[in-house]
Amino acid sequence: LAEKHGVIVTQALPTMLELLPAGCSKAVGVQKLCDALGIDAETELLALGDAENDAEMLSLASIGVAVGNACPVARSASDFIMTERNDEGGAGLAMEQFGFD
Repeated sequence: LAEKHGVIVTQALPTMLELLPAGCSKAVGVQKLCDALGIDAETELLALGDAENDAEMLSLASIGVAVGNACPVARSASDFIMTERNDEGGAGLAMEQFGFD
């Protein structure tokens, strides 16, 4: 599907596929926002995620954090993995741990 139609196929939930135009991702959007705000993503960005569609963004950030229930792709793209799941406050705890209190 990806090759035939020139799209990126990713999964956020086990029962959901996302089809995105080639060159479109959370990482691309976050990088554009960082550029507009004068933020260096490689030194000043904390990204949090749990799904395959977060992996590129997690790799882009200076600190990429996966919550406890993150998929293997998101985990491997992250610098840190929280033990707490997203429904257990993992994202909020990560923000506190990395200085966003």
